[in-house]
This record gives sequence, C-alpha cells and structure tokens, in this order.
Amino acid sequence: MQLKTFKQFILSLFAFFTVFSINVLKVKAAIITPSIKAKGAIVIDEKTGQILASKNADKRYPIASISKLLIAYLVEKRIKENKISLNTKVKIPSGIVAISQETTITNVPLSATRSYTIKELLEDALLPSGNGAAIALGAAITGSVSKTETAMEKLLSSWNIKGVKIYSPAGLTNGEMGAYKDKLASDDAENKLSAKELAEVSRHLMLDFPSIRKITDKSSAVVSSTSGSSYTIENTNQLLKNIKSPYKFTGIKTGSAESIGGNFIGETRIKGQKVITVVLGSGSMTDESTRFVQTVSMLSQLNKASSIKKIAKSEGSAKLIAATGKNGKVKTINSYRYSLFVPKKKTSLVYSSIKVKKNISYPLSKGKMIGYDEVKTSSNLANDFLYGKYLSVKVDSNERVKETNFIVRAWRQLFFSKSFQTN
Repeated sequence: MQLKTFKQFILSLFAFFTVFSINVLKVKAAIITPSIKAKGAIVIDEKTGQILASKNADKRYPIASISKLLIAYLVEKRIKENKISLNTKVKIPSGIVAISQETTITNVPLSATRSYTIKELLEDALLPSGNGAAIALGAAITGSVSKTETAMEKLLSSWNIKGVKIYSPAGLTNGEMGAYKDKLASDDAENKLSAKELAEVSRHLMLDFPSIRKITDKSSAVVSSTSGSSYTIENTNQLLKNIKSPYKFTGIKTGSAESIGGNFIGETRIKGQKVITVVLGSGSMTDESTRFVQTVSMLSQLNKASSIKKIAKSEGSAKLIAATGKNGKVKTINSYRYSLFVPKKKTSLVYSSIKVKKNISYPLSKGKMIGYDEVKTSSNLANDFLYGKYLSVKVDSNERVKETNFIVRAWRQLFFSKSFQTN
C-alpha cells in the first residue's frame, strides 16, 4: 500500500470512529413526519427550538452551498468584535480568483486587480451563491483557506455539533477546491450535516445576527464586475419572488450538488410564529423548483396538523433559604411571552415547579431572574426541542427581597432544607 493511500485510510478510519463515538442528541418526536419528496427535512420554532416536523433529520447529507451560512456567521462575529466592517476592503488571492472564474460551478467572477468590500462579498456569496466570494471572505478573516475550514469546524463544535470535517468553505467538493484541496482526501469528499444540525446553525445565525436578513431577504443586488461596471445578481431562493406561497420567506440559503440534489433552508412564519425550515435532497441539482414546492407542502401539512398554546402568565412564589420574610417566600412571575405548537387535538401545557438557580445574590431586586419553569405539553409528539425535552421559561422575582441573617439561614439549612427550593 502506498504511503499516500495508507494515510487516507487511517484518516478515514479516524473520522469514522470520531463521528460514531459521539453521543448526539437525536430527534425523538415531532408533530408531523412530512410526506414530501426529500431525503431529510425538519421544521423548528426559531424562538423556542421546538421540533415541529422531522424526516430523517439526524442523518448527515452533503450540504453544498448551505456551508456559506457558517462563513456568514464568522464574518458577522468579526464585525461585532469590531475587527472588520461591511466596508472593509479585501484583495482576492490568485488561487481564489481562479476558482471564482471556473464556469462549471456556481460563481460570481472575481478579479485580482481590484478590491471588494465585505458587504459585496457577502451579497455575492449569499444571493447567487458565489463560491469564490465565500472562500475569499473566509481567507480574509482567518488568514487562509485551511484556517477557515478549521474555524468552521470549531464553530460547529462550540454548538455541540461534533465530528464534522469541512473540505470547502463554499461547500464545493474537495476536488473542486483547486490549489486549496485536501491532498489526503478523495476528490468527491464534501461537507455533510444533518437537517437538525443545519436548523441549529441557522437558528444561531438568525438570532445572534438578525441584521443578516438585510442580505438574505433580498431578491437581487447590484454589484461590480471584474472590469468595474455594475450588473445585477439574483437570489437563488425562489420563494422570495417566483414561486407562489401563502408564507412570506425572509431567506435564508440554497445549495445543490450532484450527490444530493437540491437543498434549501428557509425562514418564515406559521400561525404567527417564526420558523426555520430545512429540506435536503429534494429534486435534482438542476431542478429549480422542487425543493421550494416541497418546503411549502411541508409547512401546509404542519399548519393543518397543529395549533398554538400560549404560555400563561403565572404569578407564584418560591421558598429561598437566604430570603427574608416568613418562611423565606419570594413572589415570582414567569416570562410568559412564549407559545408552543401542539397537535390539533385536546392538548394542554404542563408546568414543573420552579427550578431555582444556585448562588443568588442579595438584595434580590424586582425583575431579577431566580430560576426557570420547565414547560412541556401533554402530547409526547410536541415534546422535543433542540436542547432537550422541555422549554425552559425564565422566572423572575416579583418583589425586592433582602438577605436574612446567618443564624436564620443556618437554622433553615439544618432543620428545614427539604422545605426550600435552594440549598
């Protein structure tokens, strides 16, 4: 066996055991299993992380250009840290210029003789899915293409998405990366994530950096050509303008590859709630409509099968060992501005007793968080979230409370600790 082939074998073996040794939180329930033409799919409530629809949502598939959402997150993070701005100018390395001018892959041609702003490159990467632009953005903020791929892997790992190997910042196959390809990997190696993992990535992007919608919900943008003249680029998301839908979409990204067909992540509202949709492997690579039609179908099935339950405003009390007053009681109020989806039948919400956080500092001001309620529904179909089996709803103090003296605290701790909600 040649040394190169042996190295590839060892790396593949390592990757296999890395992926399968991880205890990933699997999708256990959803209100519907959508009947759609797609290999994998999911719908989540963007605010709560509740899983509403699921089809093969844990299986990893090639994600192609959806990879560019990770680049967008890294860019927005650098902007927030004041390390760059949308107006920062970027020079394009010759190797990336060569990729951008490759006509066999989706591209916005770039030039080595002029500079581009971060905003221009973001629009090029997210609207018409320019591969060169995405790779250039990554290299600009990390220093190189390989460092970009490592940064993307670390970002995923920080969200507990483990064992992912990134071969291209743009979502190309390894072989399409030209001078930047991984020489130890096969040419057809590509980025893979599950529908659930992509929902989590998208949720982070839209919640952490809501201003990204200023780009993702554009149907087109005017950019400069390699010669400096202006022209219009179109968003590949046809639900923004071309395909009729009862749902108004605000992005976010398409992707397609020979190995998977069409992918699409969308953001819209259903029953007044903002949701994220993911469809993977729907239609062929050249099919311009199936993934969007199937997304709308999935939402319509969910809309028909579900209803909304609002979390009720709840004023109660918690017993805190260190609080003044008779028996250490503190008036509480929950953060009730949440709703949960439930199956369209008689379903109620179930509240736990307050889980009080540790190390509460005193004096305790009104409106300060002291813990949370665990809220779920009476239907197991609706009790799955990205991070567990219930929704944590913040509970605040509804009055100002001082700390009791040491003797009272010690007495309560010694003889009545089971009667209190803190130690």
